[in-house]
Amino acid sequence: MRLILAMALLPGIAAAEPMTAERFDEATLGKTMTWSEFGQAYGVEQYLPNRRVRWTFTGDDCMTGHWYPDGNAICFQYEDRDTPACWIIGQNGGNLTALDTEDPPDTPPVIVAETVEPMACFGPEVGV
Repeated sequence: MRLILAMALLPGIAAAEPMTAERFDEATLGKTMTWSEFGQAYGVEQYLPNRRVRWTFTGDDCMTGHWYPDGNAICFQYEDRDTPACWIIGQNGGNLTALDTEDPPDTPPVIVAETVEPMACFGPEVGV
């Protein structure tokens, strides 16, 4: 987490060039990534074949969905959401950066880093 916080404080991190869909797929396919803001992890996403994803807010039920490119953004559409969440994804060092397309331009980016912890899903679909 210290690395994530340190990267969030680096000047110019938000100015990363947007990733193409192909590059994003190369960087994430088969991986599980932690999404963090201000040094605090708030969710985990697993990137599956065919642009499928499994997402959970920390300590919440998992949702499945898919991602797709929309201009410079990568958008995520989940099964239980009416509207997609779209992000401008860049890269800084070994981590990805993400700026919500709905946020003002001076908003600090979210840090997306590969995690070594397994993805934990809660809820009725988990089983015993």
